[in-house]
Amino acid sequence: MLRVLAVDDEEPALGELLYLLRADPRVRAAEGAGDATAALRRIGRALEARPDGDEAVDVVFLDIHMPGLTGLDVARLLAGFARPPLVVFVTAHEGFALQAFDLKAVDYVLKPVRRERLAEA
Repeated sequence: MLRVLAVDDEEPALGELLYLLRADPRVRAAEGAGDATAALRRIGRALEARPDGDEAVDVVFLDIHMPGLTGLDVARLLAGFARPPLVVFVTAHEGFALQAFDLKAVDYVLKPVRRERLAEA
């Protein structure tokens, strides 16, 4: 069972993504963050609380365009973690796919997100 974190600065998009993730039987827990800073804090708190990874985030679903740090910036930072979570980009912008996969993203999902497509990711 997966622990996932969805990160999007647009509240309706974040709410819809969390709804779809929580409906997936493979997901044990799904949390949301409205920006990159909140996401990095959440991931860091889990690592500090349980270095063995019990509360660690397994997969991060990242929007690309957000104020401050972008989703691409967050993926670069996560890559430096000892046990980085998997990254799936969820965005309305198809022009960043090559950059996303260069950062070892496991998937790139275009908005609006469909349940079937999210299940593939």
